[in-house]
Amino acid sequence: MIIIARREIDFRPIIGAVVVFGIIGAVIFGIYYFGVAKPAAEEFEQAKLSALNQINSTLAVIGTDQASDAASRYSAEVQDAGSKNEVNAILVEVASTAQLEQKRKELLDEVATATNGTYFTTADVLELAALSQSLKEKINTMTSRSQMEAYEPQIDNQAASTWRTHFTNLIGNFTASRIAMLRMNSLRYGEWMSKDDALAYVAGEIWQTLRKLKFENPSTVEVPVLDTFQRTPTIKPNSIVKIYVYDIATDNMRPIWGNATVGSVIYSQSDIATIEWALTDGATTQSYSVNVWESIKAAAAGDADAAAVAWQDYGVDVMDRARSANIGEYGVSVIYVVEVPDDIGAEITQYELHMTSAKDVILVAIVE
Repeated sequence: MIIIARREIDFRPIIGAVVVFGIIGAVIFGIYYFGVAKPAAEEFEQAKLSALNQINSTLAVIGTDQASDAASRYSAEVQDAGSKNEVNAILVEVASTAQLEQKRKELLDEVATATNGTYFTTADVLELAALSQSLKEKINTMTSRSQMEAYEPQIDNQAASTWRTHFTNLIGNFTASRIAMLRMNSLRYGEWMSKDDALAYVAGEIWQTLRKLKFENPSTVEVPVLDTFQRTPTIKPNSIVKIYVYDIATDNMRPIWGNATVGSVIYSQSDIATIEWALTDGATTQSYSVNVWESIKAAAAGDADAAAVAWQDYGVDVMDRARSANIGEYGVSVIYVVEVPDDIGAEITQYELHMTSAKDVILVAIVE
């Protein structure tokens, strides 16, 4: 029997090769993982995060129900997305939907503005409430921006028509021939109108103007406005004037009432209540001096001589003669009594009696 000795296998080269290839594989994997896979995964996650932020800063803040629903739906799709390309495709839809919903919000906001006025709102007027609901329901059914843009003129037309109908009915119920129109922009302004003029005004205005109006037949008051003949030389009893308030601090003047009637005009006693007059006839000079105020008091007390003088409208007559002669004492103080609605009267009185150092009431005669 021949015995063959078993040759021992040297595994060291094999183990070495395995180790070497293992190291090489680990290096390659590390390079791929840290150089390709991990950055790609991080970039993908960053793309998702950026997309979610974009959704939250656009769709989610628009405020329409449709925008809120779409924001939730797109956020879920981004979370489930399998690639950056898929995320980008979702963002394209987000941008398109955001434009659509932004336009929807603009129209809904316009409806809210058009059907709520300064003095009348949907809570006060059934026609406005019904119009608001109808327009909003229609807008919420639209699925394209072009539909909304085409519908926008209808909002203007229907809003204007509803306001006109409301005011036409309101004005028609007034019994007085003269009514007050109040308008509120940033500040209040008003004027007297006949019913016919008020109806004509309403018929020609758009909703942006009509929503700021109020027509009423208010109780009125007479309030005094102190001025000087220098500033108001043409104003006399029954003059029609515009009333302005001048803000001394801001150098700004604004109208508060458009066509008030001046009732009484009272001139300063110290300016015109003394008469001193000399008449020369040849070599003879006669001098006269009269204290008008004391004479009027004497007439009131029953003095026959004082009562014989026609003092009625003396002050107005003096200033009319001065105007006719184109002369005058321009520093003469004057009190004009004007008729205005209660609230306007309260405002004028506040300025005249309590804020004279800050604001000045100014009357300007209307030329008819």
